[in-house]
Amino acid sequence: MAEVKQALIKHLMNDAAVFAAFGNRITSDRIPDGQTYPHARLWVVTAPQDYHMQGESVRRPLVQIDIYDDDVTGADTNTELIRASLSGFRGQMGSLNAGHVFVNSGPGDWNAEVRNYRRILEVRLGTND
Repeated sequence: MAEVKQALIKHLMNDAAVFAAFGNRITSDRIPDGQTYPHARLWVVTAPQDYHMQGESVRRPLVQIDIYDDDVTGADTNTELIRASLSGFRGQMGSLNAGHVFVNSGPGDWNAEVRNYRRILEVRLGTND
């Protein structure tokens, strides 16, 4: 079973527009200390497995991507770059073969303590791996 987070990161890093905006600042699970803006974090919310009479079938992981920036325009623009890269994609993502990728925009907010904006994308993948 391919690692979903690493496959998504590899796909995003191969998108020239996303790489130009984020560089190597898209990580899984935790954000390194002192990370400059913009940056993003991916984490798997759930990864249910479908079954049929012969056993396992498709897997449908739900991944949340949190995008952070220090201004609202950057947060919205960079969220759209990631959304456009993933929405409707079908094909190879690193070692994962994605049959479909659906993207929903989640809520966004302003964090007064760390003084940044956060946008959320919910990414649902379908894969036979």
